Amino acid sequence: MSILGVSVLFMNVILTLSTSLVVHGFSHPTNRRTRSTATASTLNAFSTLDRIKDIITINGNDSKRSDEKYDIANQLMSTCTNFGQVGSKLTEEEQSTIDDIVSKLTPYSDSSPAKIELKGNHNLVYSASPGGSSGAIGPFVGKVTQSFPNETQFINRVEFLNGIVKIELNAERKVLDDNRIKVVFKETAVKVFGIELVRKEVKGQGVWSYVFGGIVSLKNGNGEEEEYLLRVLKTPSTFVIVQKQ
Repeated sequence: MSILGVSVLFMNVILTLSTSLVVHGFSHPTNRRTRSTATASTLNAFSTLDRIKDIITINGNDSKRSDEKYDIANQLMSTCTNFGQVGSKLTEEEQSTIDDIVSKLTPYSDSSPAKIELKGNHNLVYSASPGGSSGAIGPFVGKVTQSFPNETQFINRVEFLNGIVKIELNAERKVLDDNRIKVVFKETAVKVFGIELVRKEVKGQGVWSYVFGGIVSLKNGNGEEEEYLLRVLKTPSTFVIVQKQ
């Protein structure tokens, strides 16, 4: 309930108590019926006060949870940024640090993260995968994005040399339940200066599980807060992906 709603309830309590005291307590002679009516009105007023206390408690708890989610999400982002996006190059201790933060964030996920609408481009922040999906090919590390042209297709894209070289993996996804999607890989393509050099069919599939999905406020380089869609998945390797809202 909004602050305005709580204020209205509070005013109703004041009016009820005032009416009870004036009408039934001071202005008229006291009798059994008057006392009974006054008591009922007073009890109703205090019942409303209890409702207000419950609302304030609930809103306070929601605010606390929001603050905790904000703190943990920012801790995850700063840790991934400091360690680097390629988890396979980290120590076991560093990988465990990220997974521990993810575990703390999981309880604050939306209830159905696998069903969140996805569109546009999303940026990889971290991947523990030992394969090229982390953006690492040999000594080179590229920028990794996901794009969603429609509800079922998506493209994992790795770019090198500011986009001069692009490697694209095309796939399809199907929502299995609130927390899981099935991914089927279709084909891969290599482009240089926008010219497609290679395209070939690939085979592979798997089930990806969401451990977190939802909108969070993250600090940018200037310390300002901006809203992002944050997704954390297990493939079973940990992936952290964001999209600015």
